[in-house]
Amino acid sequence: MEATVALHPTPVSTPLNGETANGTVERFRSALSSGARWPEALLAAVGEWTAPSEVVDGVRLDYLIEGEAFDWLLLAERLLREAPAGCIPTEETEELLFTGMLPDGITEARFKSLLGPEKYRAHLNHFYGVVVEEALWHAVEREVEKERSVRGLQHPFGVQTLIAERLYRAGFAALLRQFQRQHGRGRRVRLTLAESQAFTYWLFKRRIANSDQARIASDTRKGLRMLNELRERAGAGQDANASSETATSGAPRRTAASIVTSITPAARASATNSAS
Repeated sequence: MEATVALHPTPVSTPLNGETANGTVERFRSALSSGARWPEALLAAVGEWTAPSEVVDGVRLDYLIEGEAFDWLLLAERLLREAPAGCIPTEETEELLFTGMLPDGITEARFKSLLGPEKYRAHLNHFYGVVVEEALWHAVEREVEKERSVRGLQHPFGVQTLIAERLYRAGFAALLRQFQRQHGRGRRVRLTLAESQAFTYWLFKRRIANSDQARIASDTRKGLRMLNELRERAGAGQDANASSETATSGAPRRTAASIVTSITPAARASATNSAS
């Protein structure tokens, strides 16, 4: 399967609100208690959900970035906390949350149908605009570090700037300041995970706007290849650390395990085929 790139992200048109959240949770719990297959019940609840963000136990959860990019697995994790005890095998829940893999039987077509066309489109925005973009950053970081090691440079100073200039044609610090100004955020070096994802998505849209089609395609393939590599490394246990709530810097990077968590069946196929 060839990758489908959402080159021109489109805002979700339906007004989102939190009024139906409790009803969605109750229907999800009821479906599980009635014996429904949990992946189907979960995806149906995700498709029905309308709140772009909420605060749960004092933690803000942003499911929709810039009104365009939908992090369905963050919402899935939140909904799974509400599942009645014993309705979902623990190992299957952990498989989904740590690898992004749903049990067999959920095809790409079924996944798309349960999410609905608008949420599925927003999911693709998140996949390419955040997940693949982070993997692309990893790929270019490795290129830069290899070039520097040939010259005998082992220290990390200036690496972020070199990566940013190569991908986004501007220094990293300048990009971060511009993002913070545009979004009314203070000039903080440390970003929460949600802020880091928003910054990554903003960088993705900047790169798309300033690149020709050939460069976009090349960078997308590079990001998908790296994503496939990170997925394999995470599966082999080479990177078992989950992402933390607070990123160490504004750089658009997480651990391999946390990046591959956002892969759906269709996206896994795209990543695998791009590496062949």
